[in-house]
Amino acid sequence: MSKYKLFLFSALLIVCSVLKAQVQVRNEPRHHNVLENKYFRVLDVNIPPHDTTLQHIHCTPSVILLFTNTVTATQLKGKDWNKSQSVAGSAFYHDFAKDTTIHRVSNWDTVPYHVTDIELLSVYDPNSNRKSLPFTVLFDEEKAFAYRLTSISKQIIDNRGPMIAALVAGDDIILHDTKNNRQITIKAGKETYIEPGTSFCLSATGKKDINLVLFELK
Repeated sequence: MSKYKLFLFSALLIVCSVLKAQVQVRNEPRHHNVLENKYFRVLDVNIPPHDTTLQHIHCTPSVILLFTNTVTATQLKGKDWNKSQSVAGSAFYHDFAKDTTIHRVSNWDTVPYHVTDIELLSVYDPNSNRKSLPFTVLFDEEKAFAYRLTSISKQIIDNRGPMIAALVAGDDIILHDTKNNRQITIKAGKETYIEPGTSFCLSATGKKDINLVLFELK
C-alpha cells in the first residue's frame, strides 16, 4: 500500500472513531430507549461499576432523575474529569437545546449507577398558566414541573399535562386510571407514562417509605 493510501486509510479510521465516539444520547449503548411518544423520550441509563459511556451529545431539553447513590465522574469534551456523588431521588432540569453538551459519564463506584434521562420532545399547553400540584415541588421550569411524593393520599388528579411517574424507592405503587377504569403498577426503579387529561389517583401496596417523582410537561 502506498504512503498516500495508507494516510487516507488512517485518516478515515480516525474520522470514523471520532464520529462513533460522539453519538446522540439516544444512540449511546448504555442509554436504553424504554418509552417514546410525541411528548417524551425516556432513556433508562445503567452503568456498571468501573464502566464508562461513550462520548455523547445532549441537545434536547431534558429532565433527569437519579435512582442510586453512586460515586461517578463526568468529563466534558476537552476537559478534565469531574467527580461527584449521585443522590437517589435527585431531579434536575436542563435545557440542552440552549446549552448543547458533549460528555461521557463513568461509574467510579462498586455499585451500579442508575439514572433516567427524559427528553422533552414538545410542549403541551405552555400558555395555560397552569399552577403546580399540591405536592413538594422539586422544580418549576420553563417546560416542566417536578414533584416529590413521600406519602400517598388517594387524591384525585385530573386535567393535567402529560406526566412521567417514577418510583425511586418503596413498595409498589398502584396508579388507578379512573377515566379508563384500569390500574398500572409502578415498581421501584421504574417509570410509567400518564396521558394528558387522565383522571387518576395513587395507592400504596406496602408500608415502606415512598420516594415517588412526578414530571409534568407544561
